[in-house]
Amino acid sequence: MTSASAHAISPVLDARFLVVETLGRGGQGTVYRAFDRLTRRDVALKTLHPVPDLDPVHPLVAEFAAWSRLRHPHVVRAYEMGRARSGPLEPGTPYLVLELVRGLPVHRAMRAGATSGEAVEEVGRRLLRALDHVHRAGLVHRDLKPGNVLVGPGRRGPGRVKLTDFGLASPSGLAGAPGRISGSIPYVAPERILGLPLDGRADLYGLGILLFYLATGRLPLLARSPQRWLRWHLAGPPADPRVVRPEIPARLADLVIKLTARDRDARPPTAAEALALLGPAPPAAPRASASHLTSSQRAALRMALDAARRGESREIVLPPGAARQELSVAAAAMGLAVHRLRRPSGIAEVVLTLLLARGSEAQATALRHGLARGLPLSFVGGVPVWDRSVGAPPPRAVAVLARGVAAFLVAEARRRPLALVVEPGATRDPLAGTVVAILRRSVSSPRPRSCRGLLLALSPCARSRCRRTPST
Repeated sequence: MTSASAHAISPVLDARFLVVETLGRGGQGTVYRAFDRLTRRDVALKTLHPVPDLDPVHPLVAEFAAWSRLRHPHVVRAYEMGRARSGPLEPGTPYLVLELVRGLPVHRAMRAGATSGEAVEEVGRRLLRALDHVHRAGLVHRDLKPGNVLVGPGRRGPGRVKLTDFGLASPSGLAGAPGRISGSIPYVAPERILGLPLDGRADLYGLGILLFYLATGRLPLLARSPQRWLRWHLAGPPADPRVVRPEIPARLADLVIKLTARDRDARPPTAAEALALLGPAPPAAPRASASHLTSSQRAALRMALDAARRGESREIVLPPGAARQELSVAAAAMGLAVHRLRRPSGIAEVVLTLLLARGSEAQATALRHGLARGLPLSFVGGVPVWDRSVGAPPPRAVAVLARGVAAFLVAEARRRPLALVVEPGATRDPLAGTVVAILRRSVSSPRPRSCRGLLLALSPCARSRCRRTPST
């Protein structure tokens, strides 16, 4: 497209999908996050380079035909397929509309080699359930590798686990030409190298290599040469992860060895039987009970919330568990909005949430407080969106930006009283720490009208990290 025409291009694809951000790029195309204005949900758009005609043999047509048959909690959903007619993509660009998964590829979501054996086992269980569904549908994934397994955040162990990318999937029983291999070489089953008909056991082999990598932090062969990998797949030693990490649970190591057997008849015949070999997850350890408030703490919390509701401001120190639970319930009962700073990026998330509630005033409000100068924030058609291309503000700009963010939060509290729960992880970010320090100074100001309707709830750790008078 020309630079002259770029200014007239709408960010809305086919008058339906508002393209919000780029999630990843590859040799064949790009994946975007978009908002589907018809179904009112976020989706992922997998695009390929434009082609003259989307005929039945186009790879995206075949991928959608296979992918759309699958419905499983551990498999990314494929909703529909289209070809760009208008909007930011070149006309004729084919795309798939996919379920958006809030997560990262497994090798980025988990620390390979430093993750507990129990967490690796749990990923294996969920992928085996996904593969059992795929294989029962008569398909072979053929590209099981870390980049095609998405893992969401979890409090204890992995969060949601989703198998994605069915670009190489094929019906079970098909054979490829010997020597012609597609996919990632370290995860290719021996029968694919030999050109034999494939079934689900080829995916089990790839899963065994993946579990070896997650458990040990390295692949079973330390080589970059494709020829050496092919020889190893055909006649290498057993892939025993205990050689690298002796403390790995025996049942996990035994499963990896069985899954990576060179003779596919020596592998479990199905994903369901492999899951049975792994066994059920051990019972979860009893969770430590949340910090309960004492009677005096509960009374102080109620008085602080009532003061914020009347337009005053307060700072209160509470245990994190109590701040998340009892404060949220009590604040909701009193009509106060609760926002949490949970991690270093939390300050931007709170700002974006409050701006979205501003509607048509969002862009003007952001300009007035200078919020776009350093926050991962941009506007598409006046709508605030998260912009991953914006990096962290330089150290010299933190103080100026923090004053703008703090002024914005104070102004929002005047419009509607709100409670800001500050957890320890958020204050590791210099910007968030400075903002909280400014707010603490405003709350304790002798001028009662300088800050109204704001309740700051801090854990003892967060309070110690955020001095009331920030260094500016």
